[in-house]
Amino acid sequence: MVESNEEGMKHVKKWLLIIIALSLLLIAPAVGKRHEVEWNNRTYEIIMPYDEIEAWLQQDSEHVWKKLKEAGLTTVSVEAETLESLEKSGHVLLLKMDEWKHTLVLLNERVDQMPSRGLVVYPLNDAFPVASSLRDTFGDDVREVEINQKTYYVIEGNAKKIERVPLGYDEAKVAHVIERGFMVVLRIPDERDMNEASVRVLQQIEALKNEHTFKLLPTGEEVAGYPTDVAKWGERWKEAGYVLLSTEFYEAKGLTTLAKAMDVHVVRLHSLNLEQRKPNEAVDVAIRAIKERNIRALFIRPYASADTEQNMEKTITVMKQIVQHMPSHYTLGKSEPFAPIERSSIATIGFVIGATAFVFLAVRSLVSPMMASLAAGGTLILSVAGTVLAIDLALKAVALLVAIITPIYAAKPSSVQEGWRGTFMAYGRAIAISFVGISWIVTMLYGNEYIAYVGEGFRGVKLVYVVPIVAMVALVLPSIVQEPILPFMKRLWKHPIAVGHVVLSLIIFALLAYYVLRSGNTGTASALELAARQKLEEWLYVRPRTKEFLLGFPAYLLALFVINKQKQLGAILLVVGTIGWLSIINTFTHLHIPLFISFVRTMYSLGLGLFIGIALIYVYKWVWKKVIR
Repeated sequence: MVESNEEGMKHVKKWLLIIIALSLLLIAPAVGKRHEVEWNNRTYEIIMPYDEIEAWLQQDSEHVWKKLKEAGLTTVSVEAETLESLEKSGHVLLLKMDEWKHTLVLLNERVDQMPSRGLVVYPLNDAFPVASSLRDTFGDDVREVEINQKTYYVIEGNAKKIERVPLGYDEAKVAHVIERGFMVVLRIPDERDMNEASVRVLQQIEALKNEHTFKLLPTGEEVAGYPTDVAKWGERWKEAGYVLLSTEFYEAKGLTTLAKAMDVHVVRLHSLNLEQRKPNEAVDVAIRAIKERNIRALFIRPYASADTEQNMEKTITVMKQIVQHMPSHYTLGKSEPFAPIERSSIATIGFVIGATAFVFLAVRSLVSPMMASLAAGGTLILSVAGTVLAIDLALKAVALLVAIITPIYAAKPSSVQEGWRGTFMAYGRAIAISFVGISWIVTMLYGNEYIAYVGEGFRGVKLVYVVPIVAMVALVLPSIVQEPILPFMKRLWKHPIAVGHVVLSLIIFALLAYYVLRSGNTGTASALELAARQKLEEWLYVRPRTKEFLLGFPAYLLALFVINKQKQLGAILLVVGTIGWLSIINTFTHLHIPLFISFVRTMYSLGLGLFIGIALIYVYKWVWKKVIR
């Protein structure tokens, strides 16, 4: 009966493997299409804000524009003018209400019915239509006062808020930038600064669209129109032909809604403040953003701490180095959104049946047939809900499940033959399982919103770093303690707690916390490690992950080599080796990273890990022969 069950399971496994192979063929075109779209979009642009260039233009503006263009500047961002910005650029004089009243006393003038709070505006020139803009923006709250044949505009209200209300874009400034040969990015005002009349500023955005002005970049914490009208304006701007710039590591409220309303016509932007980085570091950061994270726009905030000439020269030097050291297959120019990609029905069927079969095999090999059936059933239900009912969260749940199961399935060998041949075969098996799981994840979370990182992307990065380690510990614990888990846990529960146990527990907890906290984008690394990373990147184009090729994979290879003779040591090393497999899964869950980069990085890790693992095995054999025995 047992043999019959085993034969039946082998038969089922054979058919499931055939299903997985066929489904991989079905999803292959979708994976290839994503790579093609990413590879064909290799033009980037460099943007600087006009208000930070403005101080440089006071001397010889034509010379400044020429130097910026030679340095690589392609685009200038322009914000809607406010009373605050007009005062800064010398177009108006602003007086608080107390200052205004003191001025009237000195002039021996009297104005009836003065508001208790507000702002007084005195235009210094006609470079910007101040009077009409104030009337259109503040309506009845504006009062004209003439004193000594000079016209002042008194605005009632909160002075600080009045200063920040957008009045409109300076069309002469926009035209001036275009005439100098640059493209223009319009900054969308922050909703918190707008009033009811500010809708005309958003309408002006539509009117300003042309072949040189076609990108929008939100300002502040809330996108204009938030929370109710964001989609409406997104649709109007999409119809006008605009592209949205999305700033990396920062998302204003309403940005996801705006991006989706604009059909994800999004270009990813990295904001680089030169004052916060050393010049060589700024160059490295900029290049890495372009080649590794699908960034296609660099927003340069120039140096501002020295005098004007020094600030300009230092900024231009860094910009030239960025362009000079950028890989040759990237071109400076007019950045564009990624071409649309959609998953076909064939690819959808492929990942649904393939992922279901894959989850069943993985859980069956790790736990039990009953749990395998439940896990596969859940995968199928969630996959159908995500594809047929378009429930985005369901697909993300399936992707998370696959991302957690894959490294455990890869790292836990079913059996290993002794010697080099068995070690290499088991290593190859783990690689194959990992890339099969990666294929499902890449195909499930598919589309321009993932490439452009619109919204939350893949959820559960920290879980993928922790759960496989914990699961592997539970799976190999009987081999380590040399008894079943339940009796061991009961004995451990009743065992007296010594100081040494507490100290050991704290050390383990600290190591685990450090491991989790330093993972992902917010992780930290030592200066020595950062220097080593930089060298690897210079030599290899993209650096492999340290925890993969120096820790996870060498430990895994040694585990495979020794596990038949020294089960305890092999089991402990399998836990360490799991880090390598979960790390490469995590690499591919960062869906805004080009597939090419993730693949090259992973192959470097697997290759270097193999060589270091072989060396580690030889060291182990020497120590075993010369020291231990």
